[in-house]
Amino acid sequence: MSGIGAFIHPAAQTVALALGLFVLILGLRIRRERRAGPGPGTAGLGTARLAGRAALAGRHMRLARWFIALLSVGYPLGLAGMWFALEKPLFGTAHSYFATLALGLFLGVAYLGRRLRIDPGRDDFRQIHTFCAFIAMFVALAVAILGFQLLP
Repeated sequence: MSGIGAFIHPAAQTVALALGLFVLILGLRIRRERRAGPGPGTAGLGTARLAGRAALAGRHMRLARWFIALLSVGYPLGLAGMWFALEKPLFGTAHSYFATLALGLFLGVAYLGRRLRIDPGRDDFRQIHTFCAFIAMFVALAVAILGFQLLP
């Protein structure tokens, strides 16, 4: 299998990474809003600000679910592409090892996000969620760069 089959995984993961970067930006906006607090002179705007923050958090969570789903589907597509389209051994490259690490980190971030939704007062989960999200996105972008050498 050659031709277009080798490009299905990179195309799907490019879309997933773009979505992941947007989810990360939304998460940073939520963090900035939370740190800003109500602020002086915004007594009447408190409920509107909270509603905006809740809408932002809802969008972040919805899109994060899509991101994890796309990434989880793209991972086996990469393995299939390696085996069938490129006819190379599975896990024969740094790309596949670091992709496994990135997927594991993202699944951990998703787990912590779920725990934060259940218990929003856990600042320790929030800090680990944020830190792991940055590390996972950095690793995922490095995986994308490592993947360039595998393109036919």
